[in-house]
Amino acid sequence: MSETDRRLKDHLNTNQAKRERMCLEILSVQDDYTDIRPRLPKGGPDGGRDLQGYYKENMLFGAVGFVNDATDLDQHRKQIRAKFEEDLENAIRPKKDGTTRPEAFAFFTNVGLTPGIISDLQKLAYTSGMDFCEIFDRERMRIVLDSNRGYAIRFRYLDIPLSDAEQKDFFGAWADEINSAIGSGLKGIDQTTKRIQFLLESQMLLNSLATIVKLDTSLWDACGGEFFFQTMLSLRVHSQGFIGVTYGGGTKEITESFDELNSRRKGLSRNSQYGFGFSWLLPETPMYHRYVDRAEKLEHPKNAKEDERLEYIRTSFSSGVLEVDKSHLNFQALSTPFLDRFQPTCKMIELDGCMILFECTAEIAEHIDQIIIVGGGYELLNLSKADFQTVTGSFDRLKVPIEGKQEEDSHDWVTLRPSEMSSCFSIDLMSKTPRRYDW
Repeated sequence: MSETDRRLKDHLNTNQAKRERMCLEILSVQDDYTDIRPRLPKGGPDGGRDLQGYYKENMLFGAVGFVNDATDLDQHRKQIRAKFEEDLENAIRPKKDGTTRPEAFAFFTNVGLTPGIISDLQKLAYTSGMDFCEIFDRERMRIVLDSNRGYAIRFRYLDIPLSDAEQKDFFGAWADEINSAIGSGLKGIDQTTKRIQFLLESQMLLNSLATIVKLDTSLWDACGGEFFFQTMLSLRVHSQGFIGVTYGGGTKEITESFDELNSRRKGLSRNSQYGFGFSWLLPETPMYHRYVDRAEKLEHPKNAKEDERLEYIRTSFSSGVLEVDKSHLNFQALSTPFLDRFQPTCKMIELDGCMILFECTAEIAEHIDQIIIVGGGYELLNLSKADFQTVTGSFDRLKVPIEGKQEEDSHDWVTLRPSEMSSCFSIDLMSKTPRRYDW
């Protein structure tokens, strides 16, 4: 007699809950059985349903008939036959909860049954209207528990450890599935953790917002260094009066060519550029009063319309070296506060659903390979060349600062719009978790 056979007889004496859980797991590793779940493993009227689930597409009820200190004597076999008949009758009896009548029946017992007894019990089930009946007596359960499908179940409920040979068999059969399950689980945990971290950080005010424009060639080869680019971002719902921001930059002066720069072989380029940012505020709102009322002098875009003079205000500016040998441009808005916050802003999550357009000179538009928007350490938008198209723009749409030398007739102006049927780009923070740069 094997150790598994011996423990099936008496190891779970009086522990009906563990008996039912073990039988549920045995059934779950069999082919064609799905959605197996317990009814009332701790006891109580279960209507002949210790277990329920499906055999192929048929509703299945399962019953567990164990006896303490099981033997294969007639006394226990008669006891199990009576238990089978009782559970079968209860299973086919109409249920008050409206549960569908089962078409399949499974029965578990730790009593050893002869093939003749098993056949008689199955015939009884078929004459009662069952389409399928399977009986797991002690020997049938032992076969499952002593196979690589059942080693873990046997260890969990009968406290029988795996031998060296069984461990090799088990891991040889299930190594790929175990690795896949562990990988899937860890990946799911990692994704959930990242989502939680993002949702927490998305409630913080934005201290930075940047647009990175990557070209397929150097700035000099693309346009001789002469460019203008702006990002216009409008919130879907204003944040205390802050509607959005337009920011970017352009060429300030070109005093030497790329060849002249190379010939000097030292020092910084003499070419210069500027950066700018204009915030759009609703009048008579908390954000407007905070940033406009205290300003001694407001600066607006030089081509701003009269009805915009109380809305767009200059909130950032910069001046620096223009490196015409580089193949990327970087424009920033907003700033980290120091004692006070000098620019209006919003929470990162409030960028969800915002509307974004890009305006630039036609010369540089032809060479844009990628546009990335970064905010709060997250990559909020990443567009490849295939994601946008160029359409005729207008100087009136630009927010050129006073120091900007660009005029209506100084360049051909274009607008970058989505390649798909959409009027503008948008940031999705609800259905997607953006990539954090330190992940």
